[in-house]
Order: sequence, then structure tokens, then C-alpha cells
Amino acid sequence: MSGPSDPALGTVVGLLDDDYVRTVLEATARKPHSTAELAEVADVSRQTVYRRLEGLKAAGLVAESTRPRADGHHETVYEAALSELRVELTDEGFSFTIDLEPPESDAADELTKLWEGFRS
Repeated sequence: MSGPSDPALGTVVGLLDDDYVRTVLEATARKPHSTAELAEVADVSRQTVYRRLEGLKAAGLVAESTRPRADGHHETVYEAALSELRVELTDEGFSFTIDLEPPESDAADELTKLWEGFRS
């Protein structure tokens, strides 16, 4: 594991045992998606996506950011922070490594956060 805040193996395996979680992670590994986009990709309700995202966020496997929309508003999008999960069986037992890489923020994200700070 890469740090003290990494999730427990049982938590990660439990999450990955869900088809919708795997679909969400696969989609968000390619590019950031909103909840509505993820619901469409996974062919489930937004509530189902929200529940899966809560578990993924709590485990640190997805990151949340803000994306501006064409109508001048903004929306929350999610991007996978899990880059690799490796499980090895050795003579001493199971060993696992989780590589979490926070997605890079872009200028639009930083400006949106700054603007939201002024408005609060």
C-alpha cells in the first residue's frame, strides 16, 4: 500500500465485487464523469450511482472535482484515483499493493474552487 490513509483490502475487495462499482471505475479512469453520465454508462439510476460513489470516495478510490458547463453553471464530476491493485500469493501469505494517484487538477477546477470560495 502506498500510505497510511489507504483503504483496507477487505474494503476494496468488497467494493470491487459490485458490477456497478467496476463500471464506474472503468468509466472514470478514462475521463471525469458526472453522476448523470455515470448513470447512463452503467444503465442504472442516479441514486444507485450516488451510493456506489459514496463508498468509492470513502475508500479514496475516486476523486471529486467541479467542471464548468456551457450554461454558465458547474457540475460535480468524478475521476478514478485507483491506478493499480495488485494481489500476490507468496509463501508468507497474501500481499497486496494499492496505488492511489489523485487526478491532476486543471486550471478550470482551481478557478471554480476559488470562485466558490468568494461566493460562500
